Amino acid sequence: MTKNKIFGFWTGTYLCTLLLGIALSAAYINLEESVYYWDFAAYFNMFNQQGALLVESPFEWLTQLGTSIATEDYGVAILVPLMPFHLVFGGSRLSFVAGIVAVYLVPAILLIGRISYQEAVSEAPSRSWIAVWIAAFLYTPFWAPTLRGMPDVAGCLALTAATYFLWKSRFLTREPVISGISVGACLWLAFMLRRWYAYADIGITVSAAFLGLLQIARGRDLPAFRNAALGGACAIFLIAATALNFQLPLIAKILQTSYADLYSGYKTTFVTQLGDVGSRLSYLNWALILVGLYISVVRRNRFALFCAMASVLTFLAFTRTQDPERHHSLPMFLWLFPAYAQAIVSIVAVPGLKSRWPTTAIAIVAGFAFLGAFFPTGRQVLSPVGFVFAREATLPLRLDNLPEYRRLIDDLVARMGPEDRFSVFASGPVMSDALLFGMKRDLVAHVGWICQVDSRDRFRPDALKSRYVVVTDRPVTHLQPGAQICVTIPNQYILEGKGIGAAYRRLAQYRLSGGVAGYLYEQVRPVSKAEVDALYVEFRKKYPDWTAPEW
Repeated sequence: MTKNKIFGFWTGTYLCTLLLGIALSAAYINLEESVYYWDFAAYFNMFNQQGALLVESPFEWLTQLGTSIATEDYGVAILVPLMPFHLVFGGSRLSFVAGIVAVYLVPAILLIGRISYQEAVSEAPSRSWIAVWIAAFLYTPFWAPTLRGMPDVAGCLALTAATYFLWKSRFLTREPVISGISVGACLWLAFMLRRWYAYADIGITVSAAFLGLLQIARGRDLPAFRNAALGGACAIFLIAATALNFQLPLIAKILQTSYADLYSGYKTTFVTQLGDVGSRLSYLNWALILVGLYISVVRRNRFALFCAMASVLTFLAFTRTQDPERHHSLPMFLWLFPAYAQAIVSIVAVPGLKSRWPTTAIAIVAGFAFLGAFFPTGRQVLSPVGFVFAREATLPLRLDNLPEYRRLIDDLVARMGPEDRFSVFASGPVMSDALLFGMKRDLVAHVGWICQVDSRDRFRPDALKSRYVVVTDRPVTHLQPGAQICVTIPNQYILEGKGIGAAYRRLAQYRLSGGVAGYLYEQVRPVSKAEVDALYVEFRKKYPDWTAPEW
């Protein structure tokens, strides 16, 4: 094809994929209630804040962008390419998610899909590109964090580019300087956009180094070794130079922080971690990936094996710190896709089959996986064949008994004076302070912040000075048992009226989601020092270094 035809083909493919992606996003968001909290709201709120600041004061926006890149864990740089969507379409949830789809998700899908397809086919042209495109577009691990409002798929685009440059240069043995600079730029970009991509950077780097050295050793190719060393030095230099120049305060903080300790509450057993990641794809998807890996070994598709190694190493590196959530598992599934594509290409190429039949079958399987993972009706209808969709659902965010939540909010607003605060001794999708002020932003000024994760926050005794508290029966947590006693013990004491709970009286009861009962309490007298000390006696049974505050 001519350059104009190639450009036209990819433009058309991008636009078609984008329109389908926005349509699916709109259908998903239409089923949600506009109640977003924690990571589901963090970047959405920043998207609106950044858009408003850009319009009001572009120079101030640029200044705080640099500060954010240099110092913040949740940097706003990832939102910069999304600003045109805010300026043109406003700050709606659909505008935000459509921006992620257009700028990050669709390019990542097309890039990893095309590279995987080219490495999987044994002859050109092949009949399997449409099937691979469908499988990439409906690959549920890419969509789960995106539909939840997390833009982390941006890092997948940078990692895919880094993977391409590594592979094209035969692990930096060809054109080492330009290849090393390109790889270094992509790896730093992934880290700059979301710092946890450092684990993925380690995974791909170690995989490339191992396979590159193995390749050189087999050929006893000393010039190739010199080239690889030069390319690696260029990549390391660029990463170090950009990180130290633009992110020195953040790098210093990272080096001084033990994230294994900080996030110990987010870490379970290795078996549980495997199960959680495994639940994000259907059994059928996993079967195809395993088949693809076997075929890759037989057909010597080294690209798929290289990517699979990077996926495994990223998982092993990340899980030393904490369990991977949906967005954390993105690079792991990104690098499993080439094996998935290899299986699809092999199925479509089976002799004697017309390509449209296996392509149709792939489309149906991928479509069922998507519907079952993201849409309640699809999950219900397809429940008899549950092996076709992921066990972990990412359904639209909804709350049962929403009027009860609004009644609780109305009661707080009606009772609180300008100086009053409230604290919520609950931390989960059923109840939290973030959930309440996500429904009514005016409440933020009145929140008495609590400890949500023992290892990260420790107990915040100022919460015991709030005039109003919300507690639940059963306790609402979102981590493993015992990782949030700074929530569950005060919740229990207040419910039972013992210890610190003796300082409170119950005002109202509410029926929350999932059969959980919520209660609003008012503090009728200050919590005494003896009661605070007794509370810390309980805390120190698990955390001996927690000391009671001056009271």
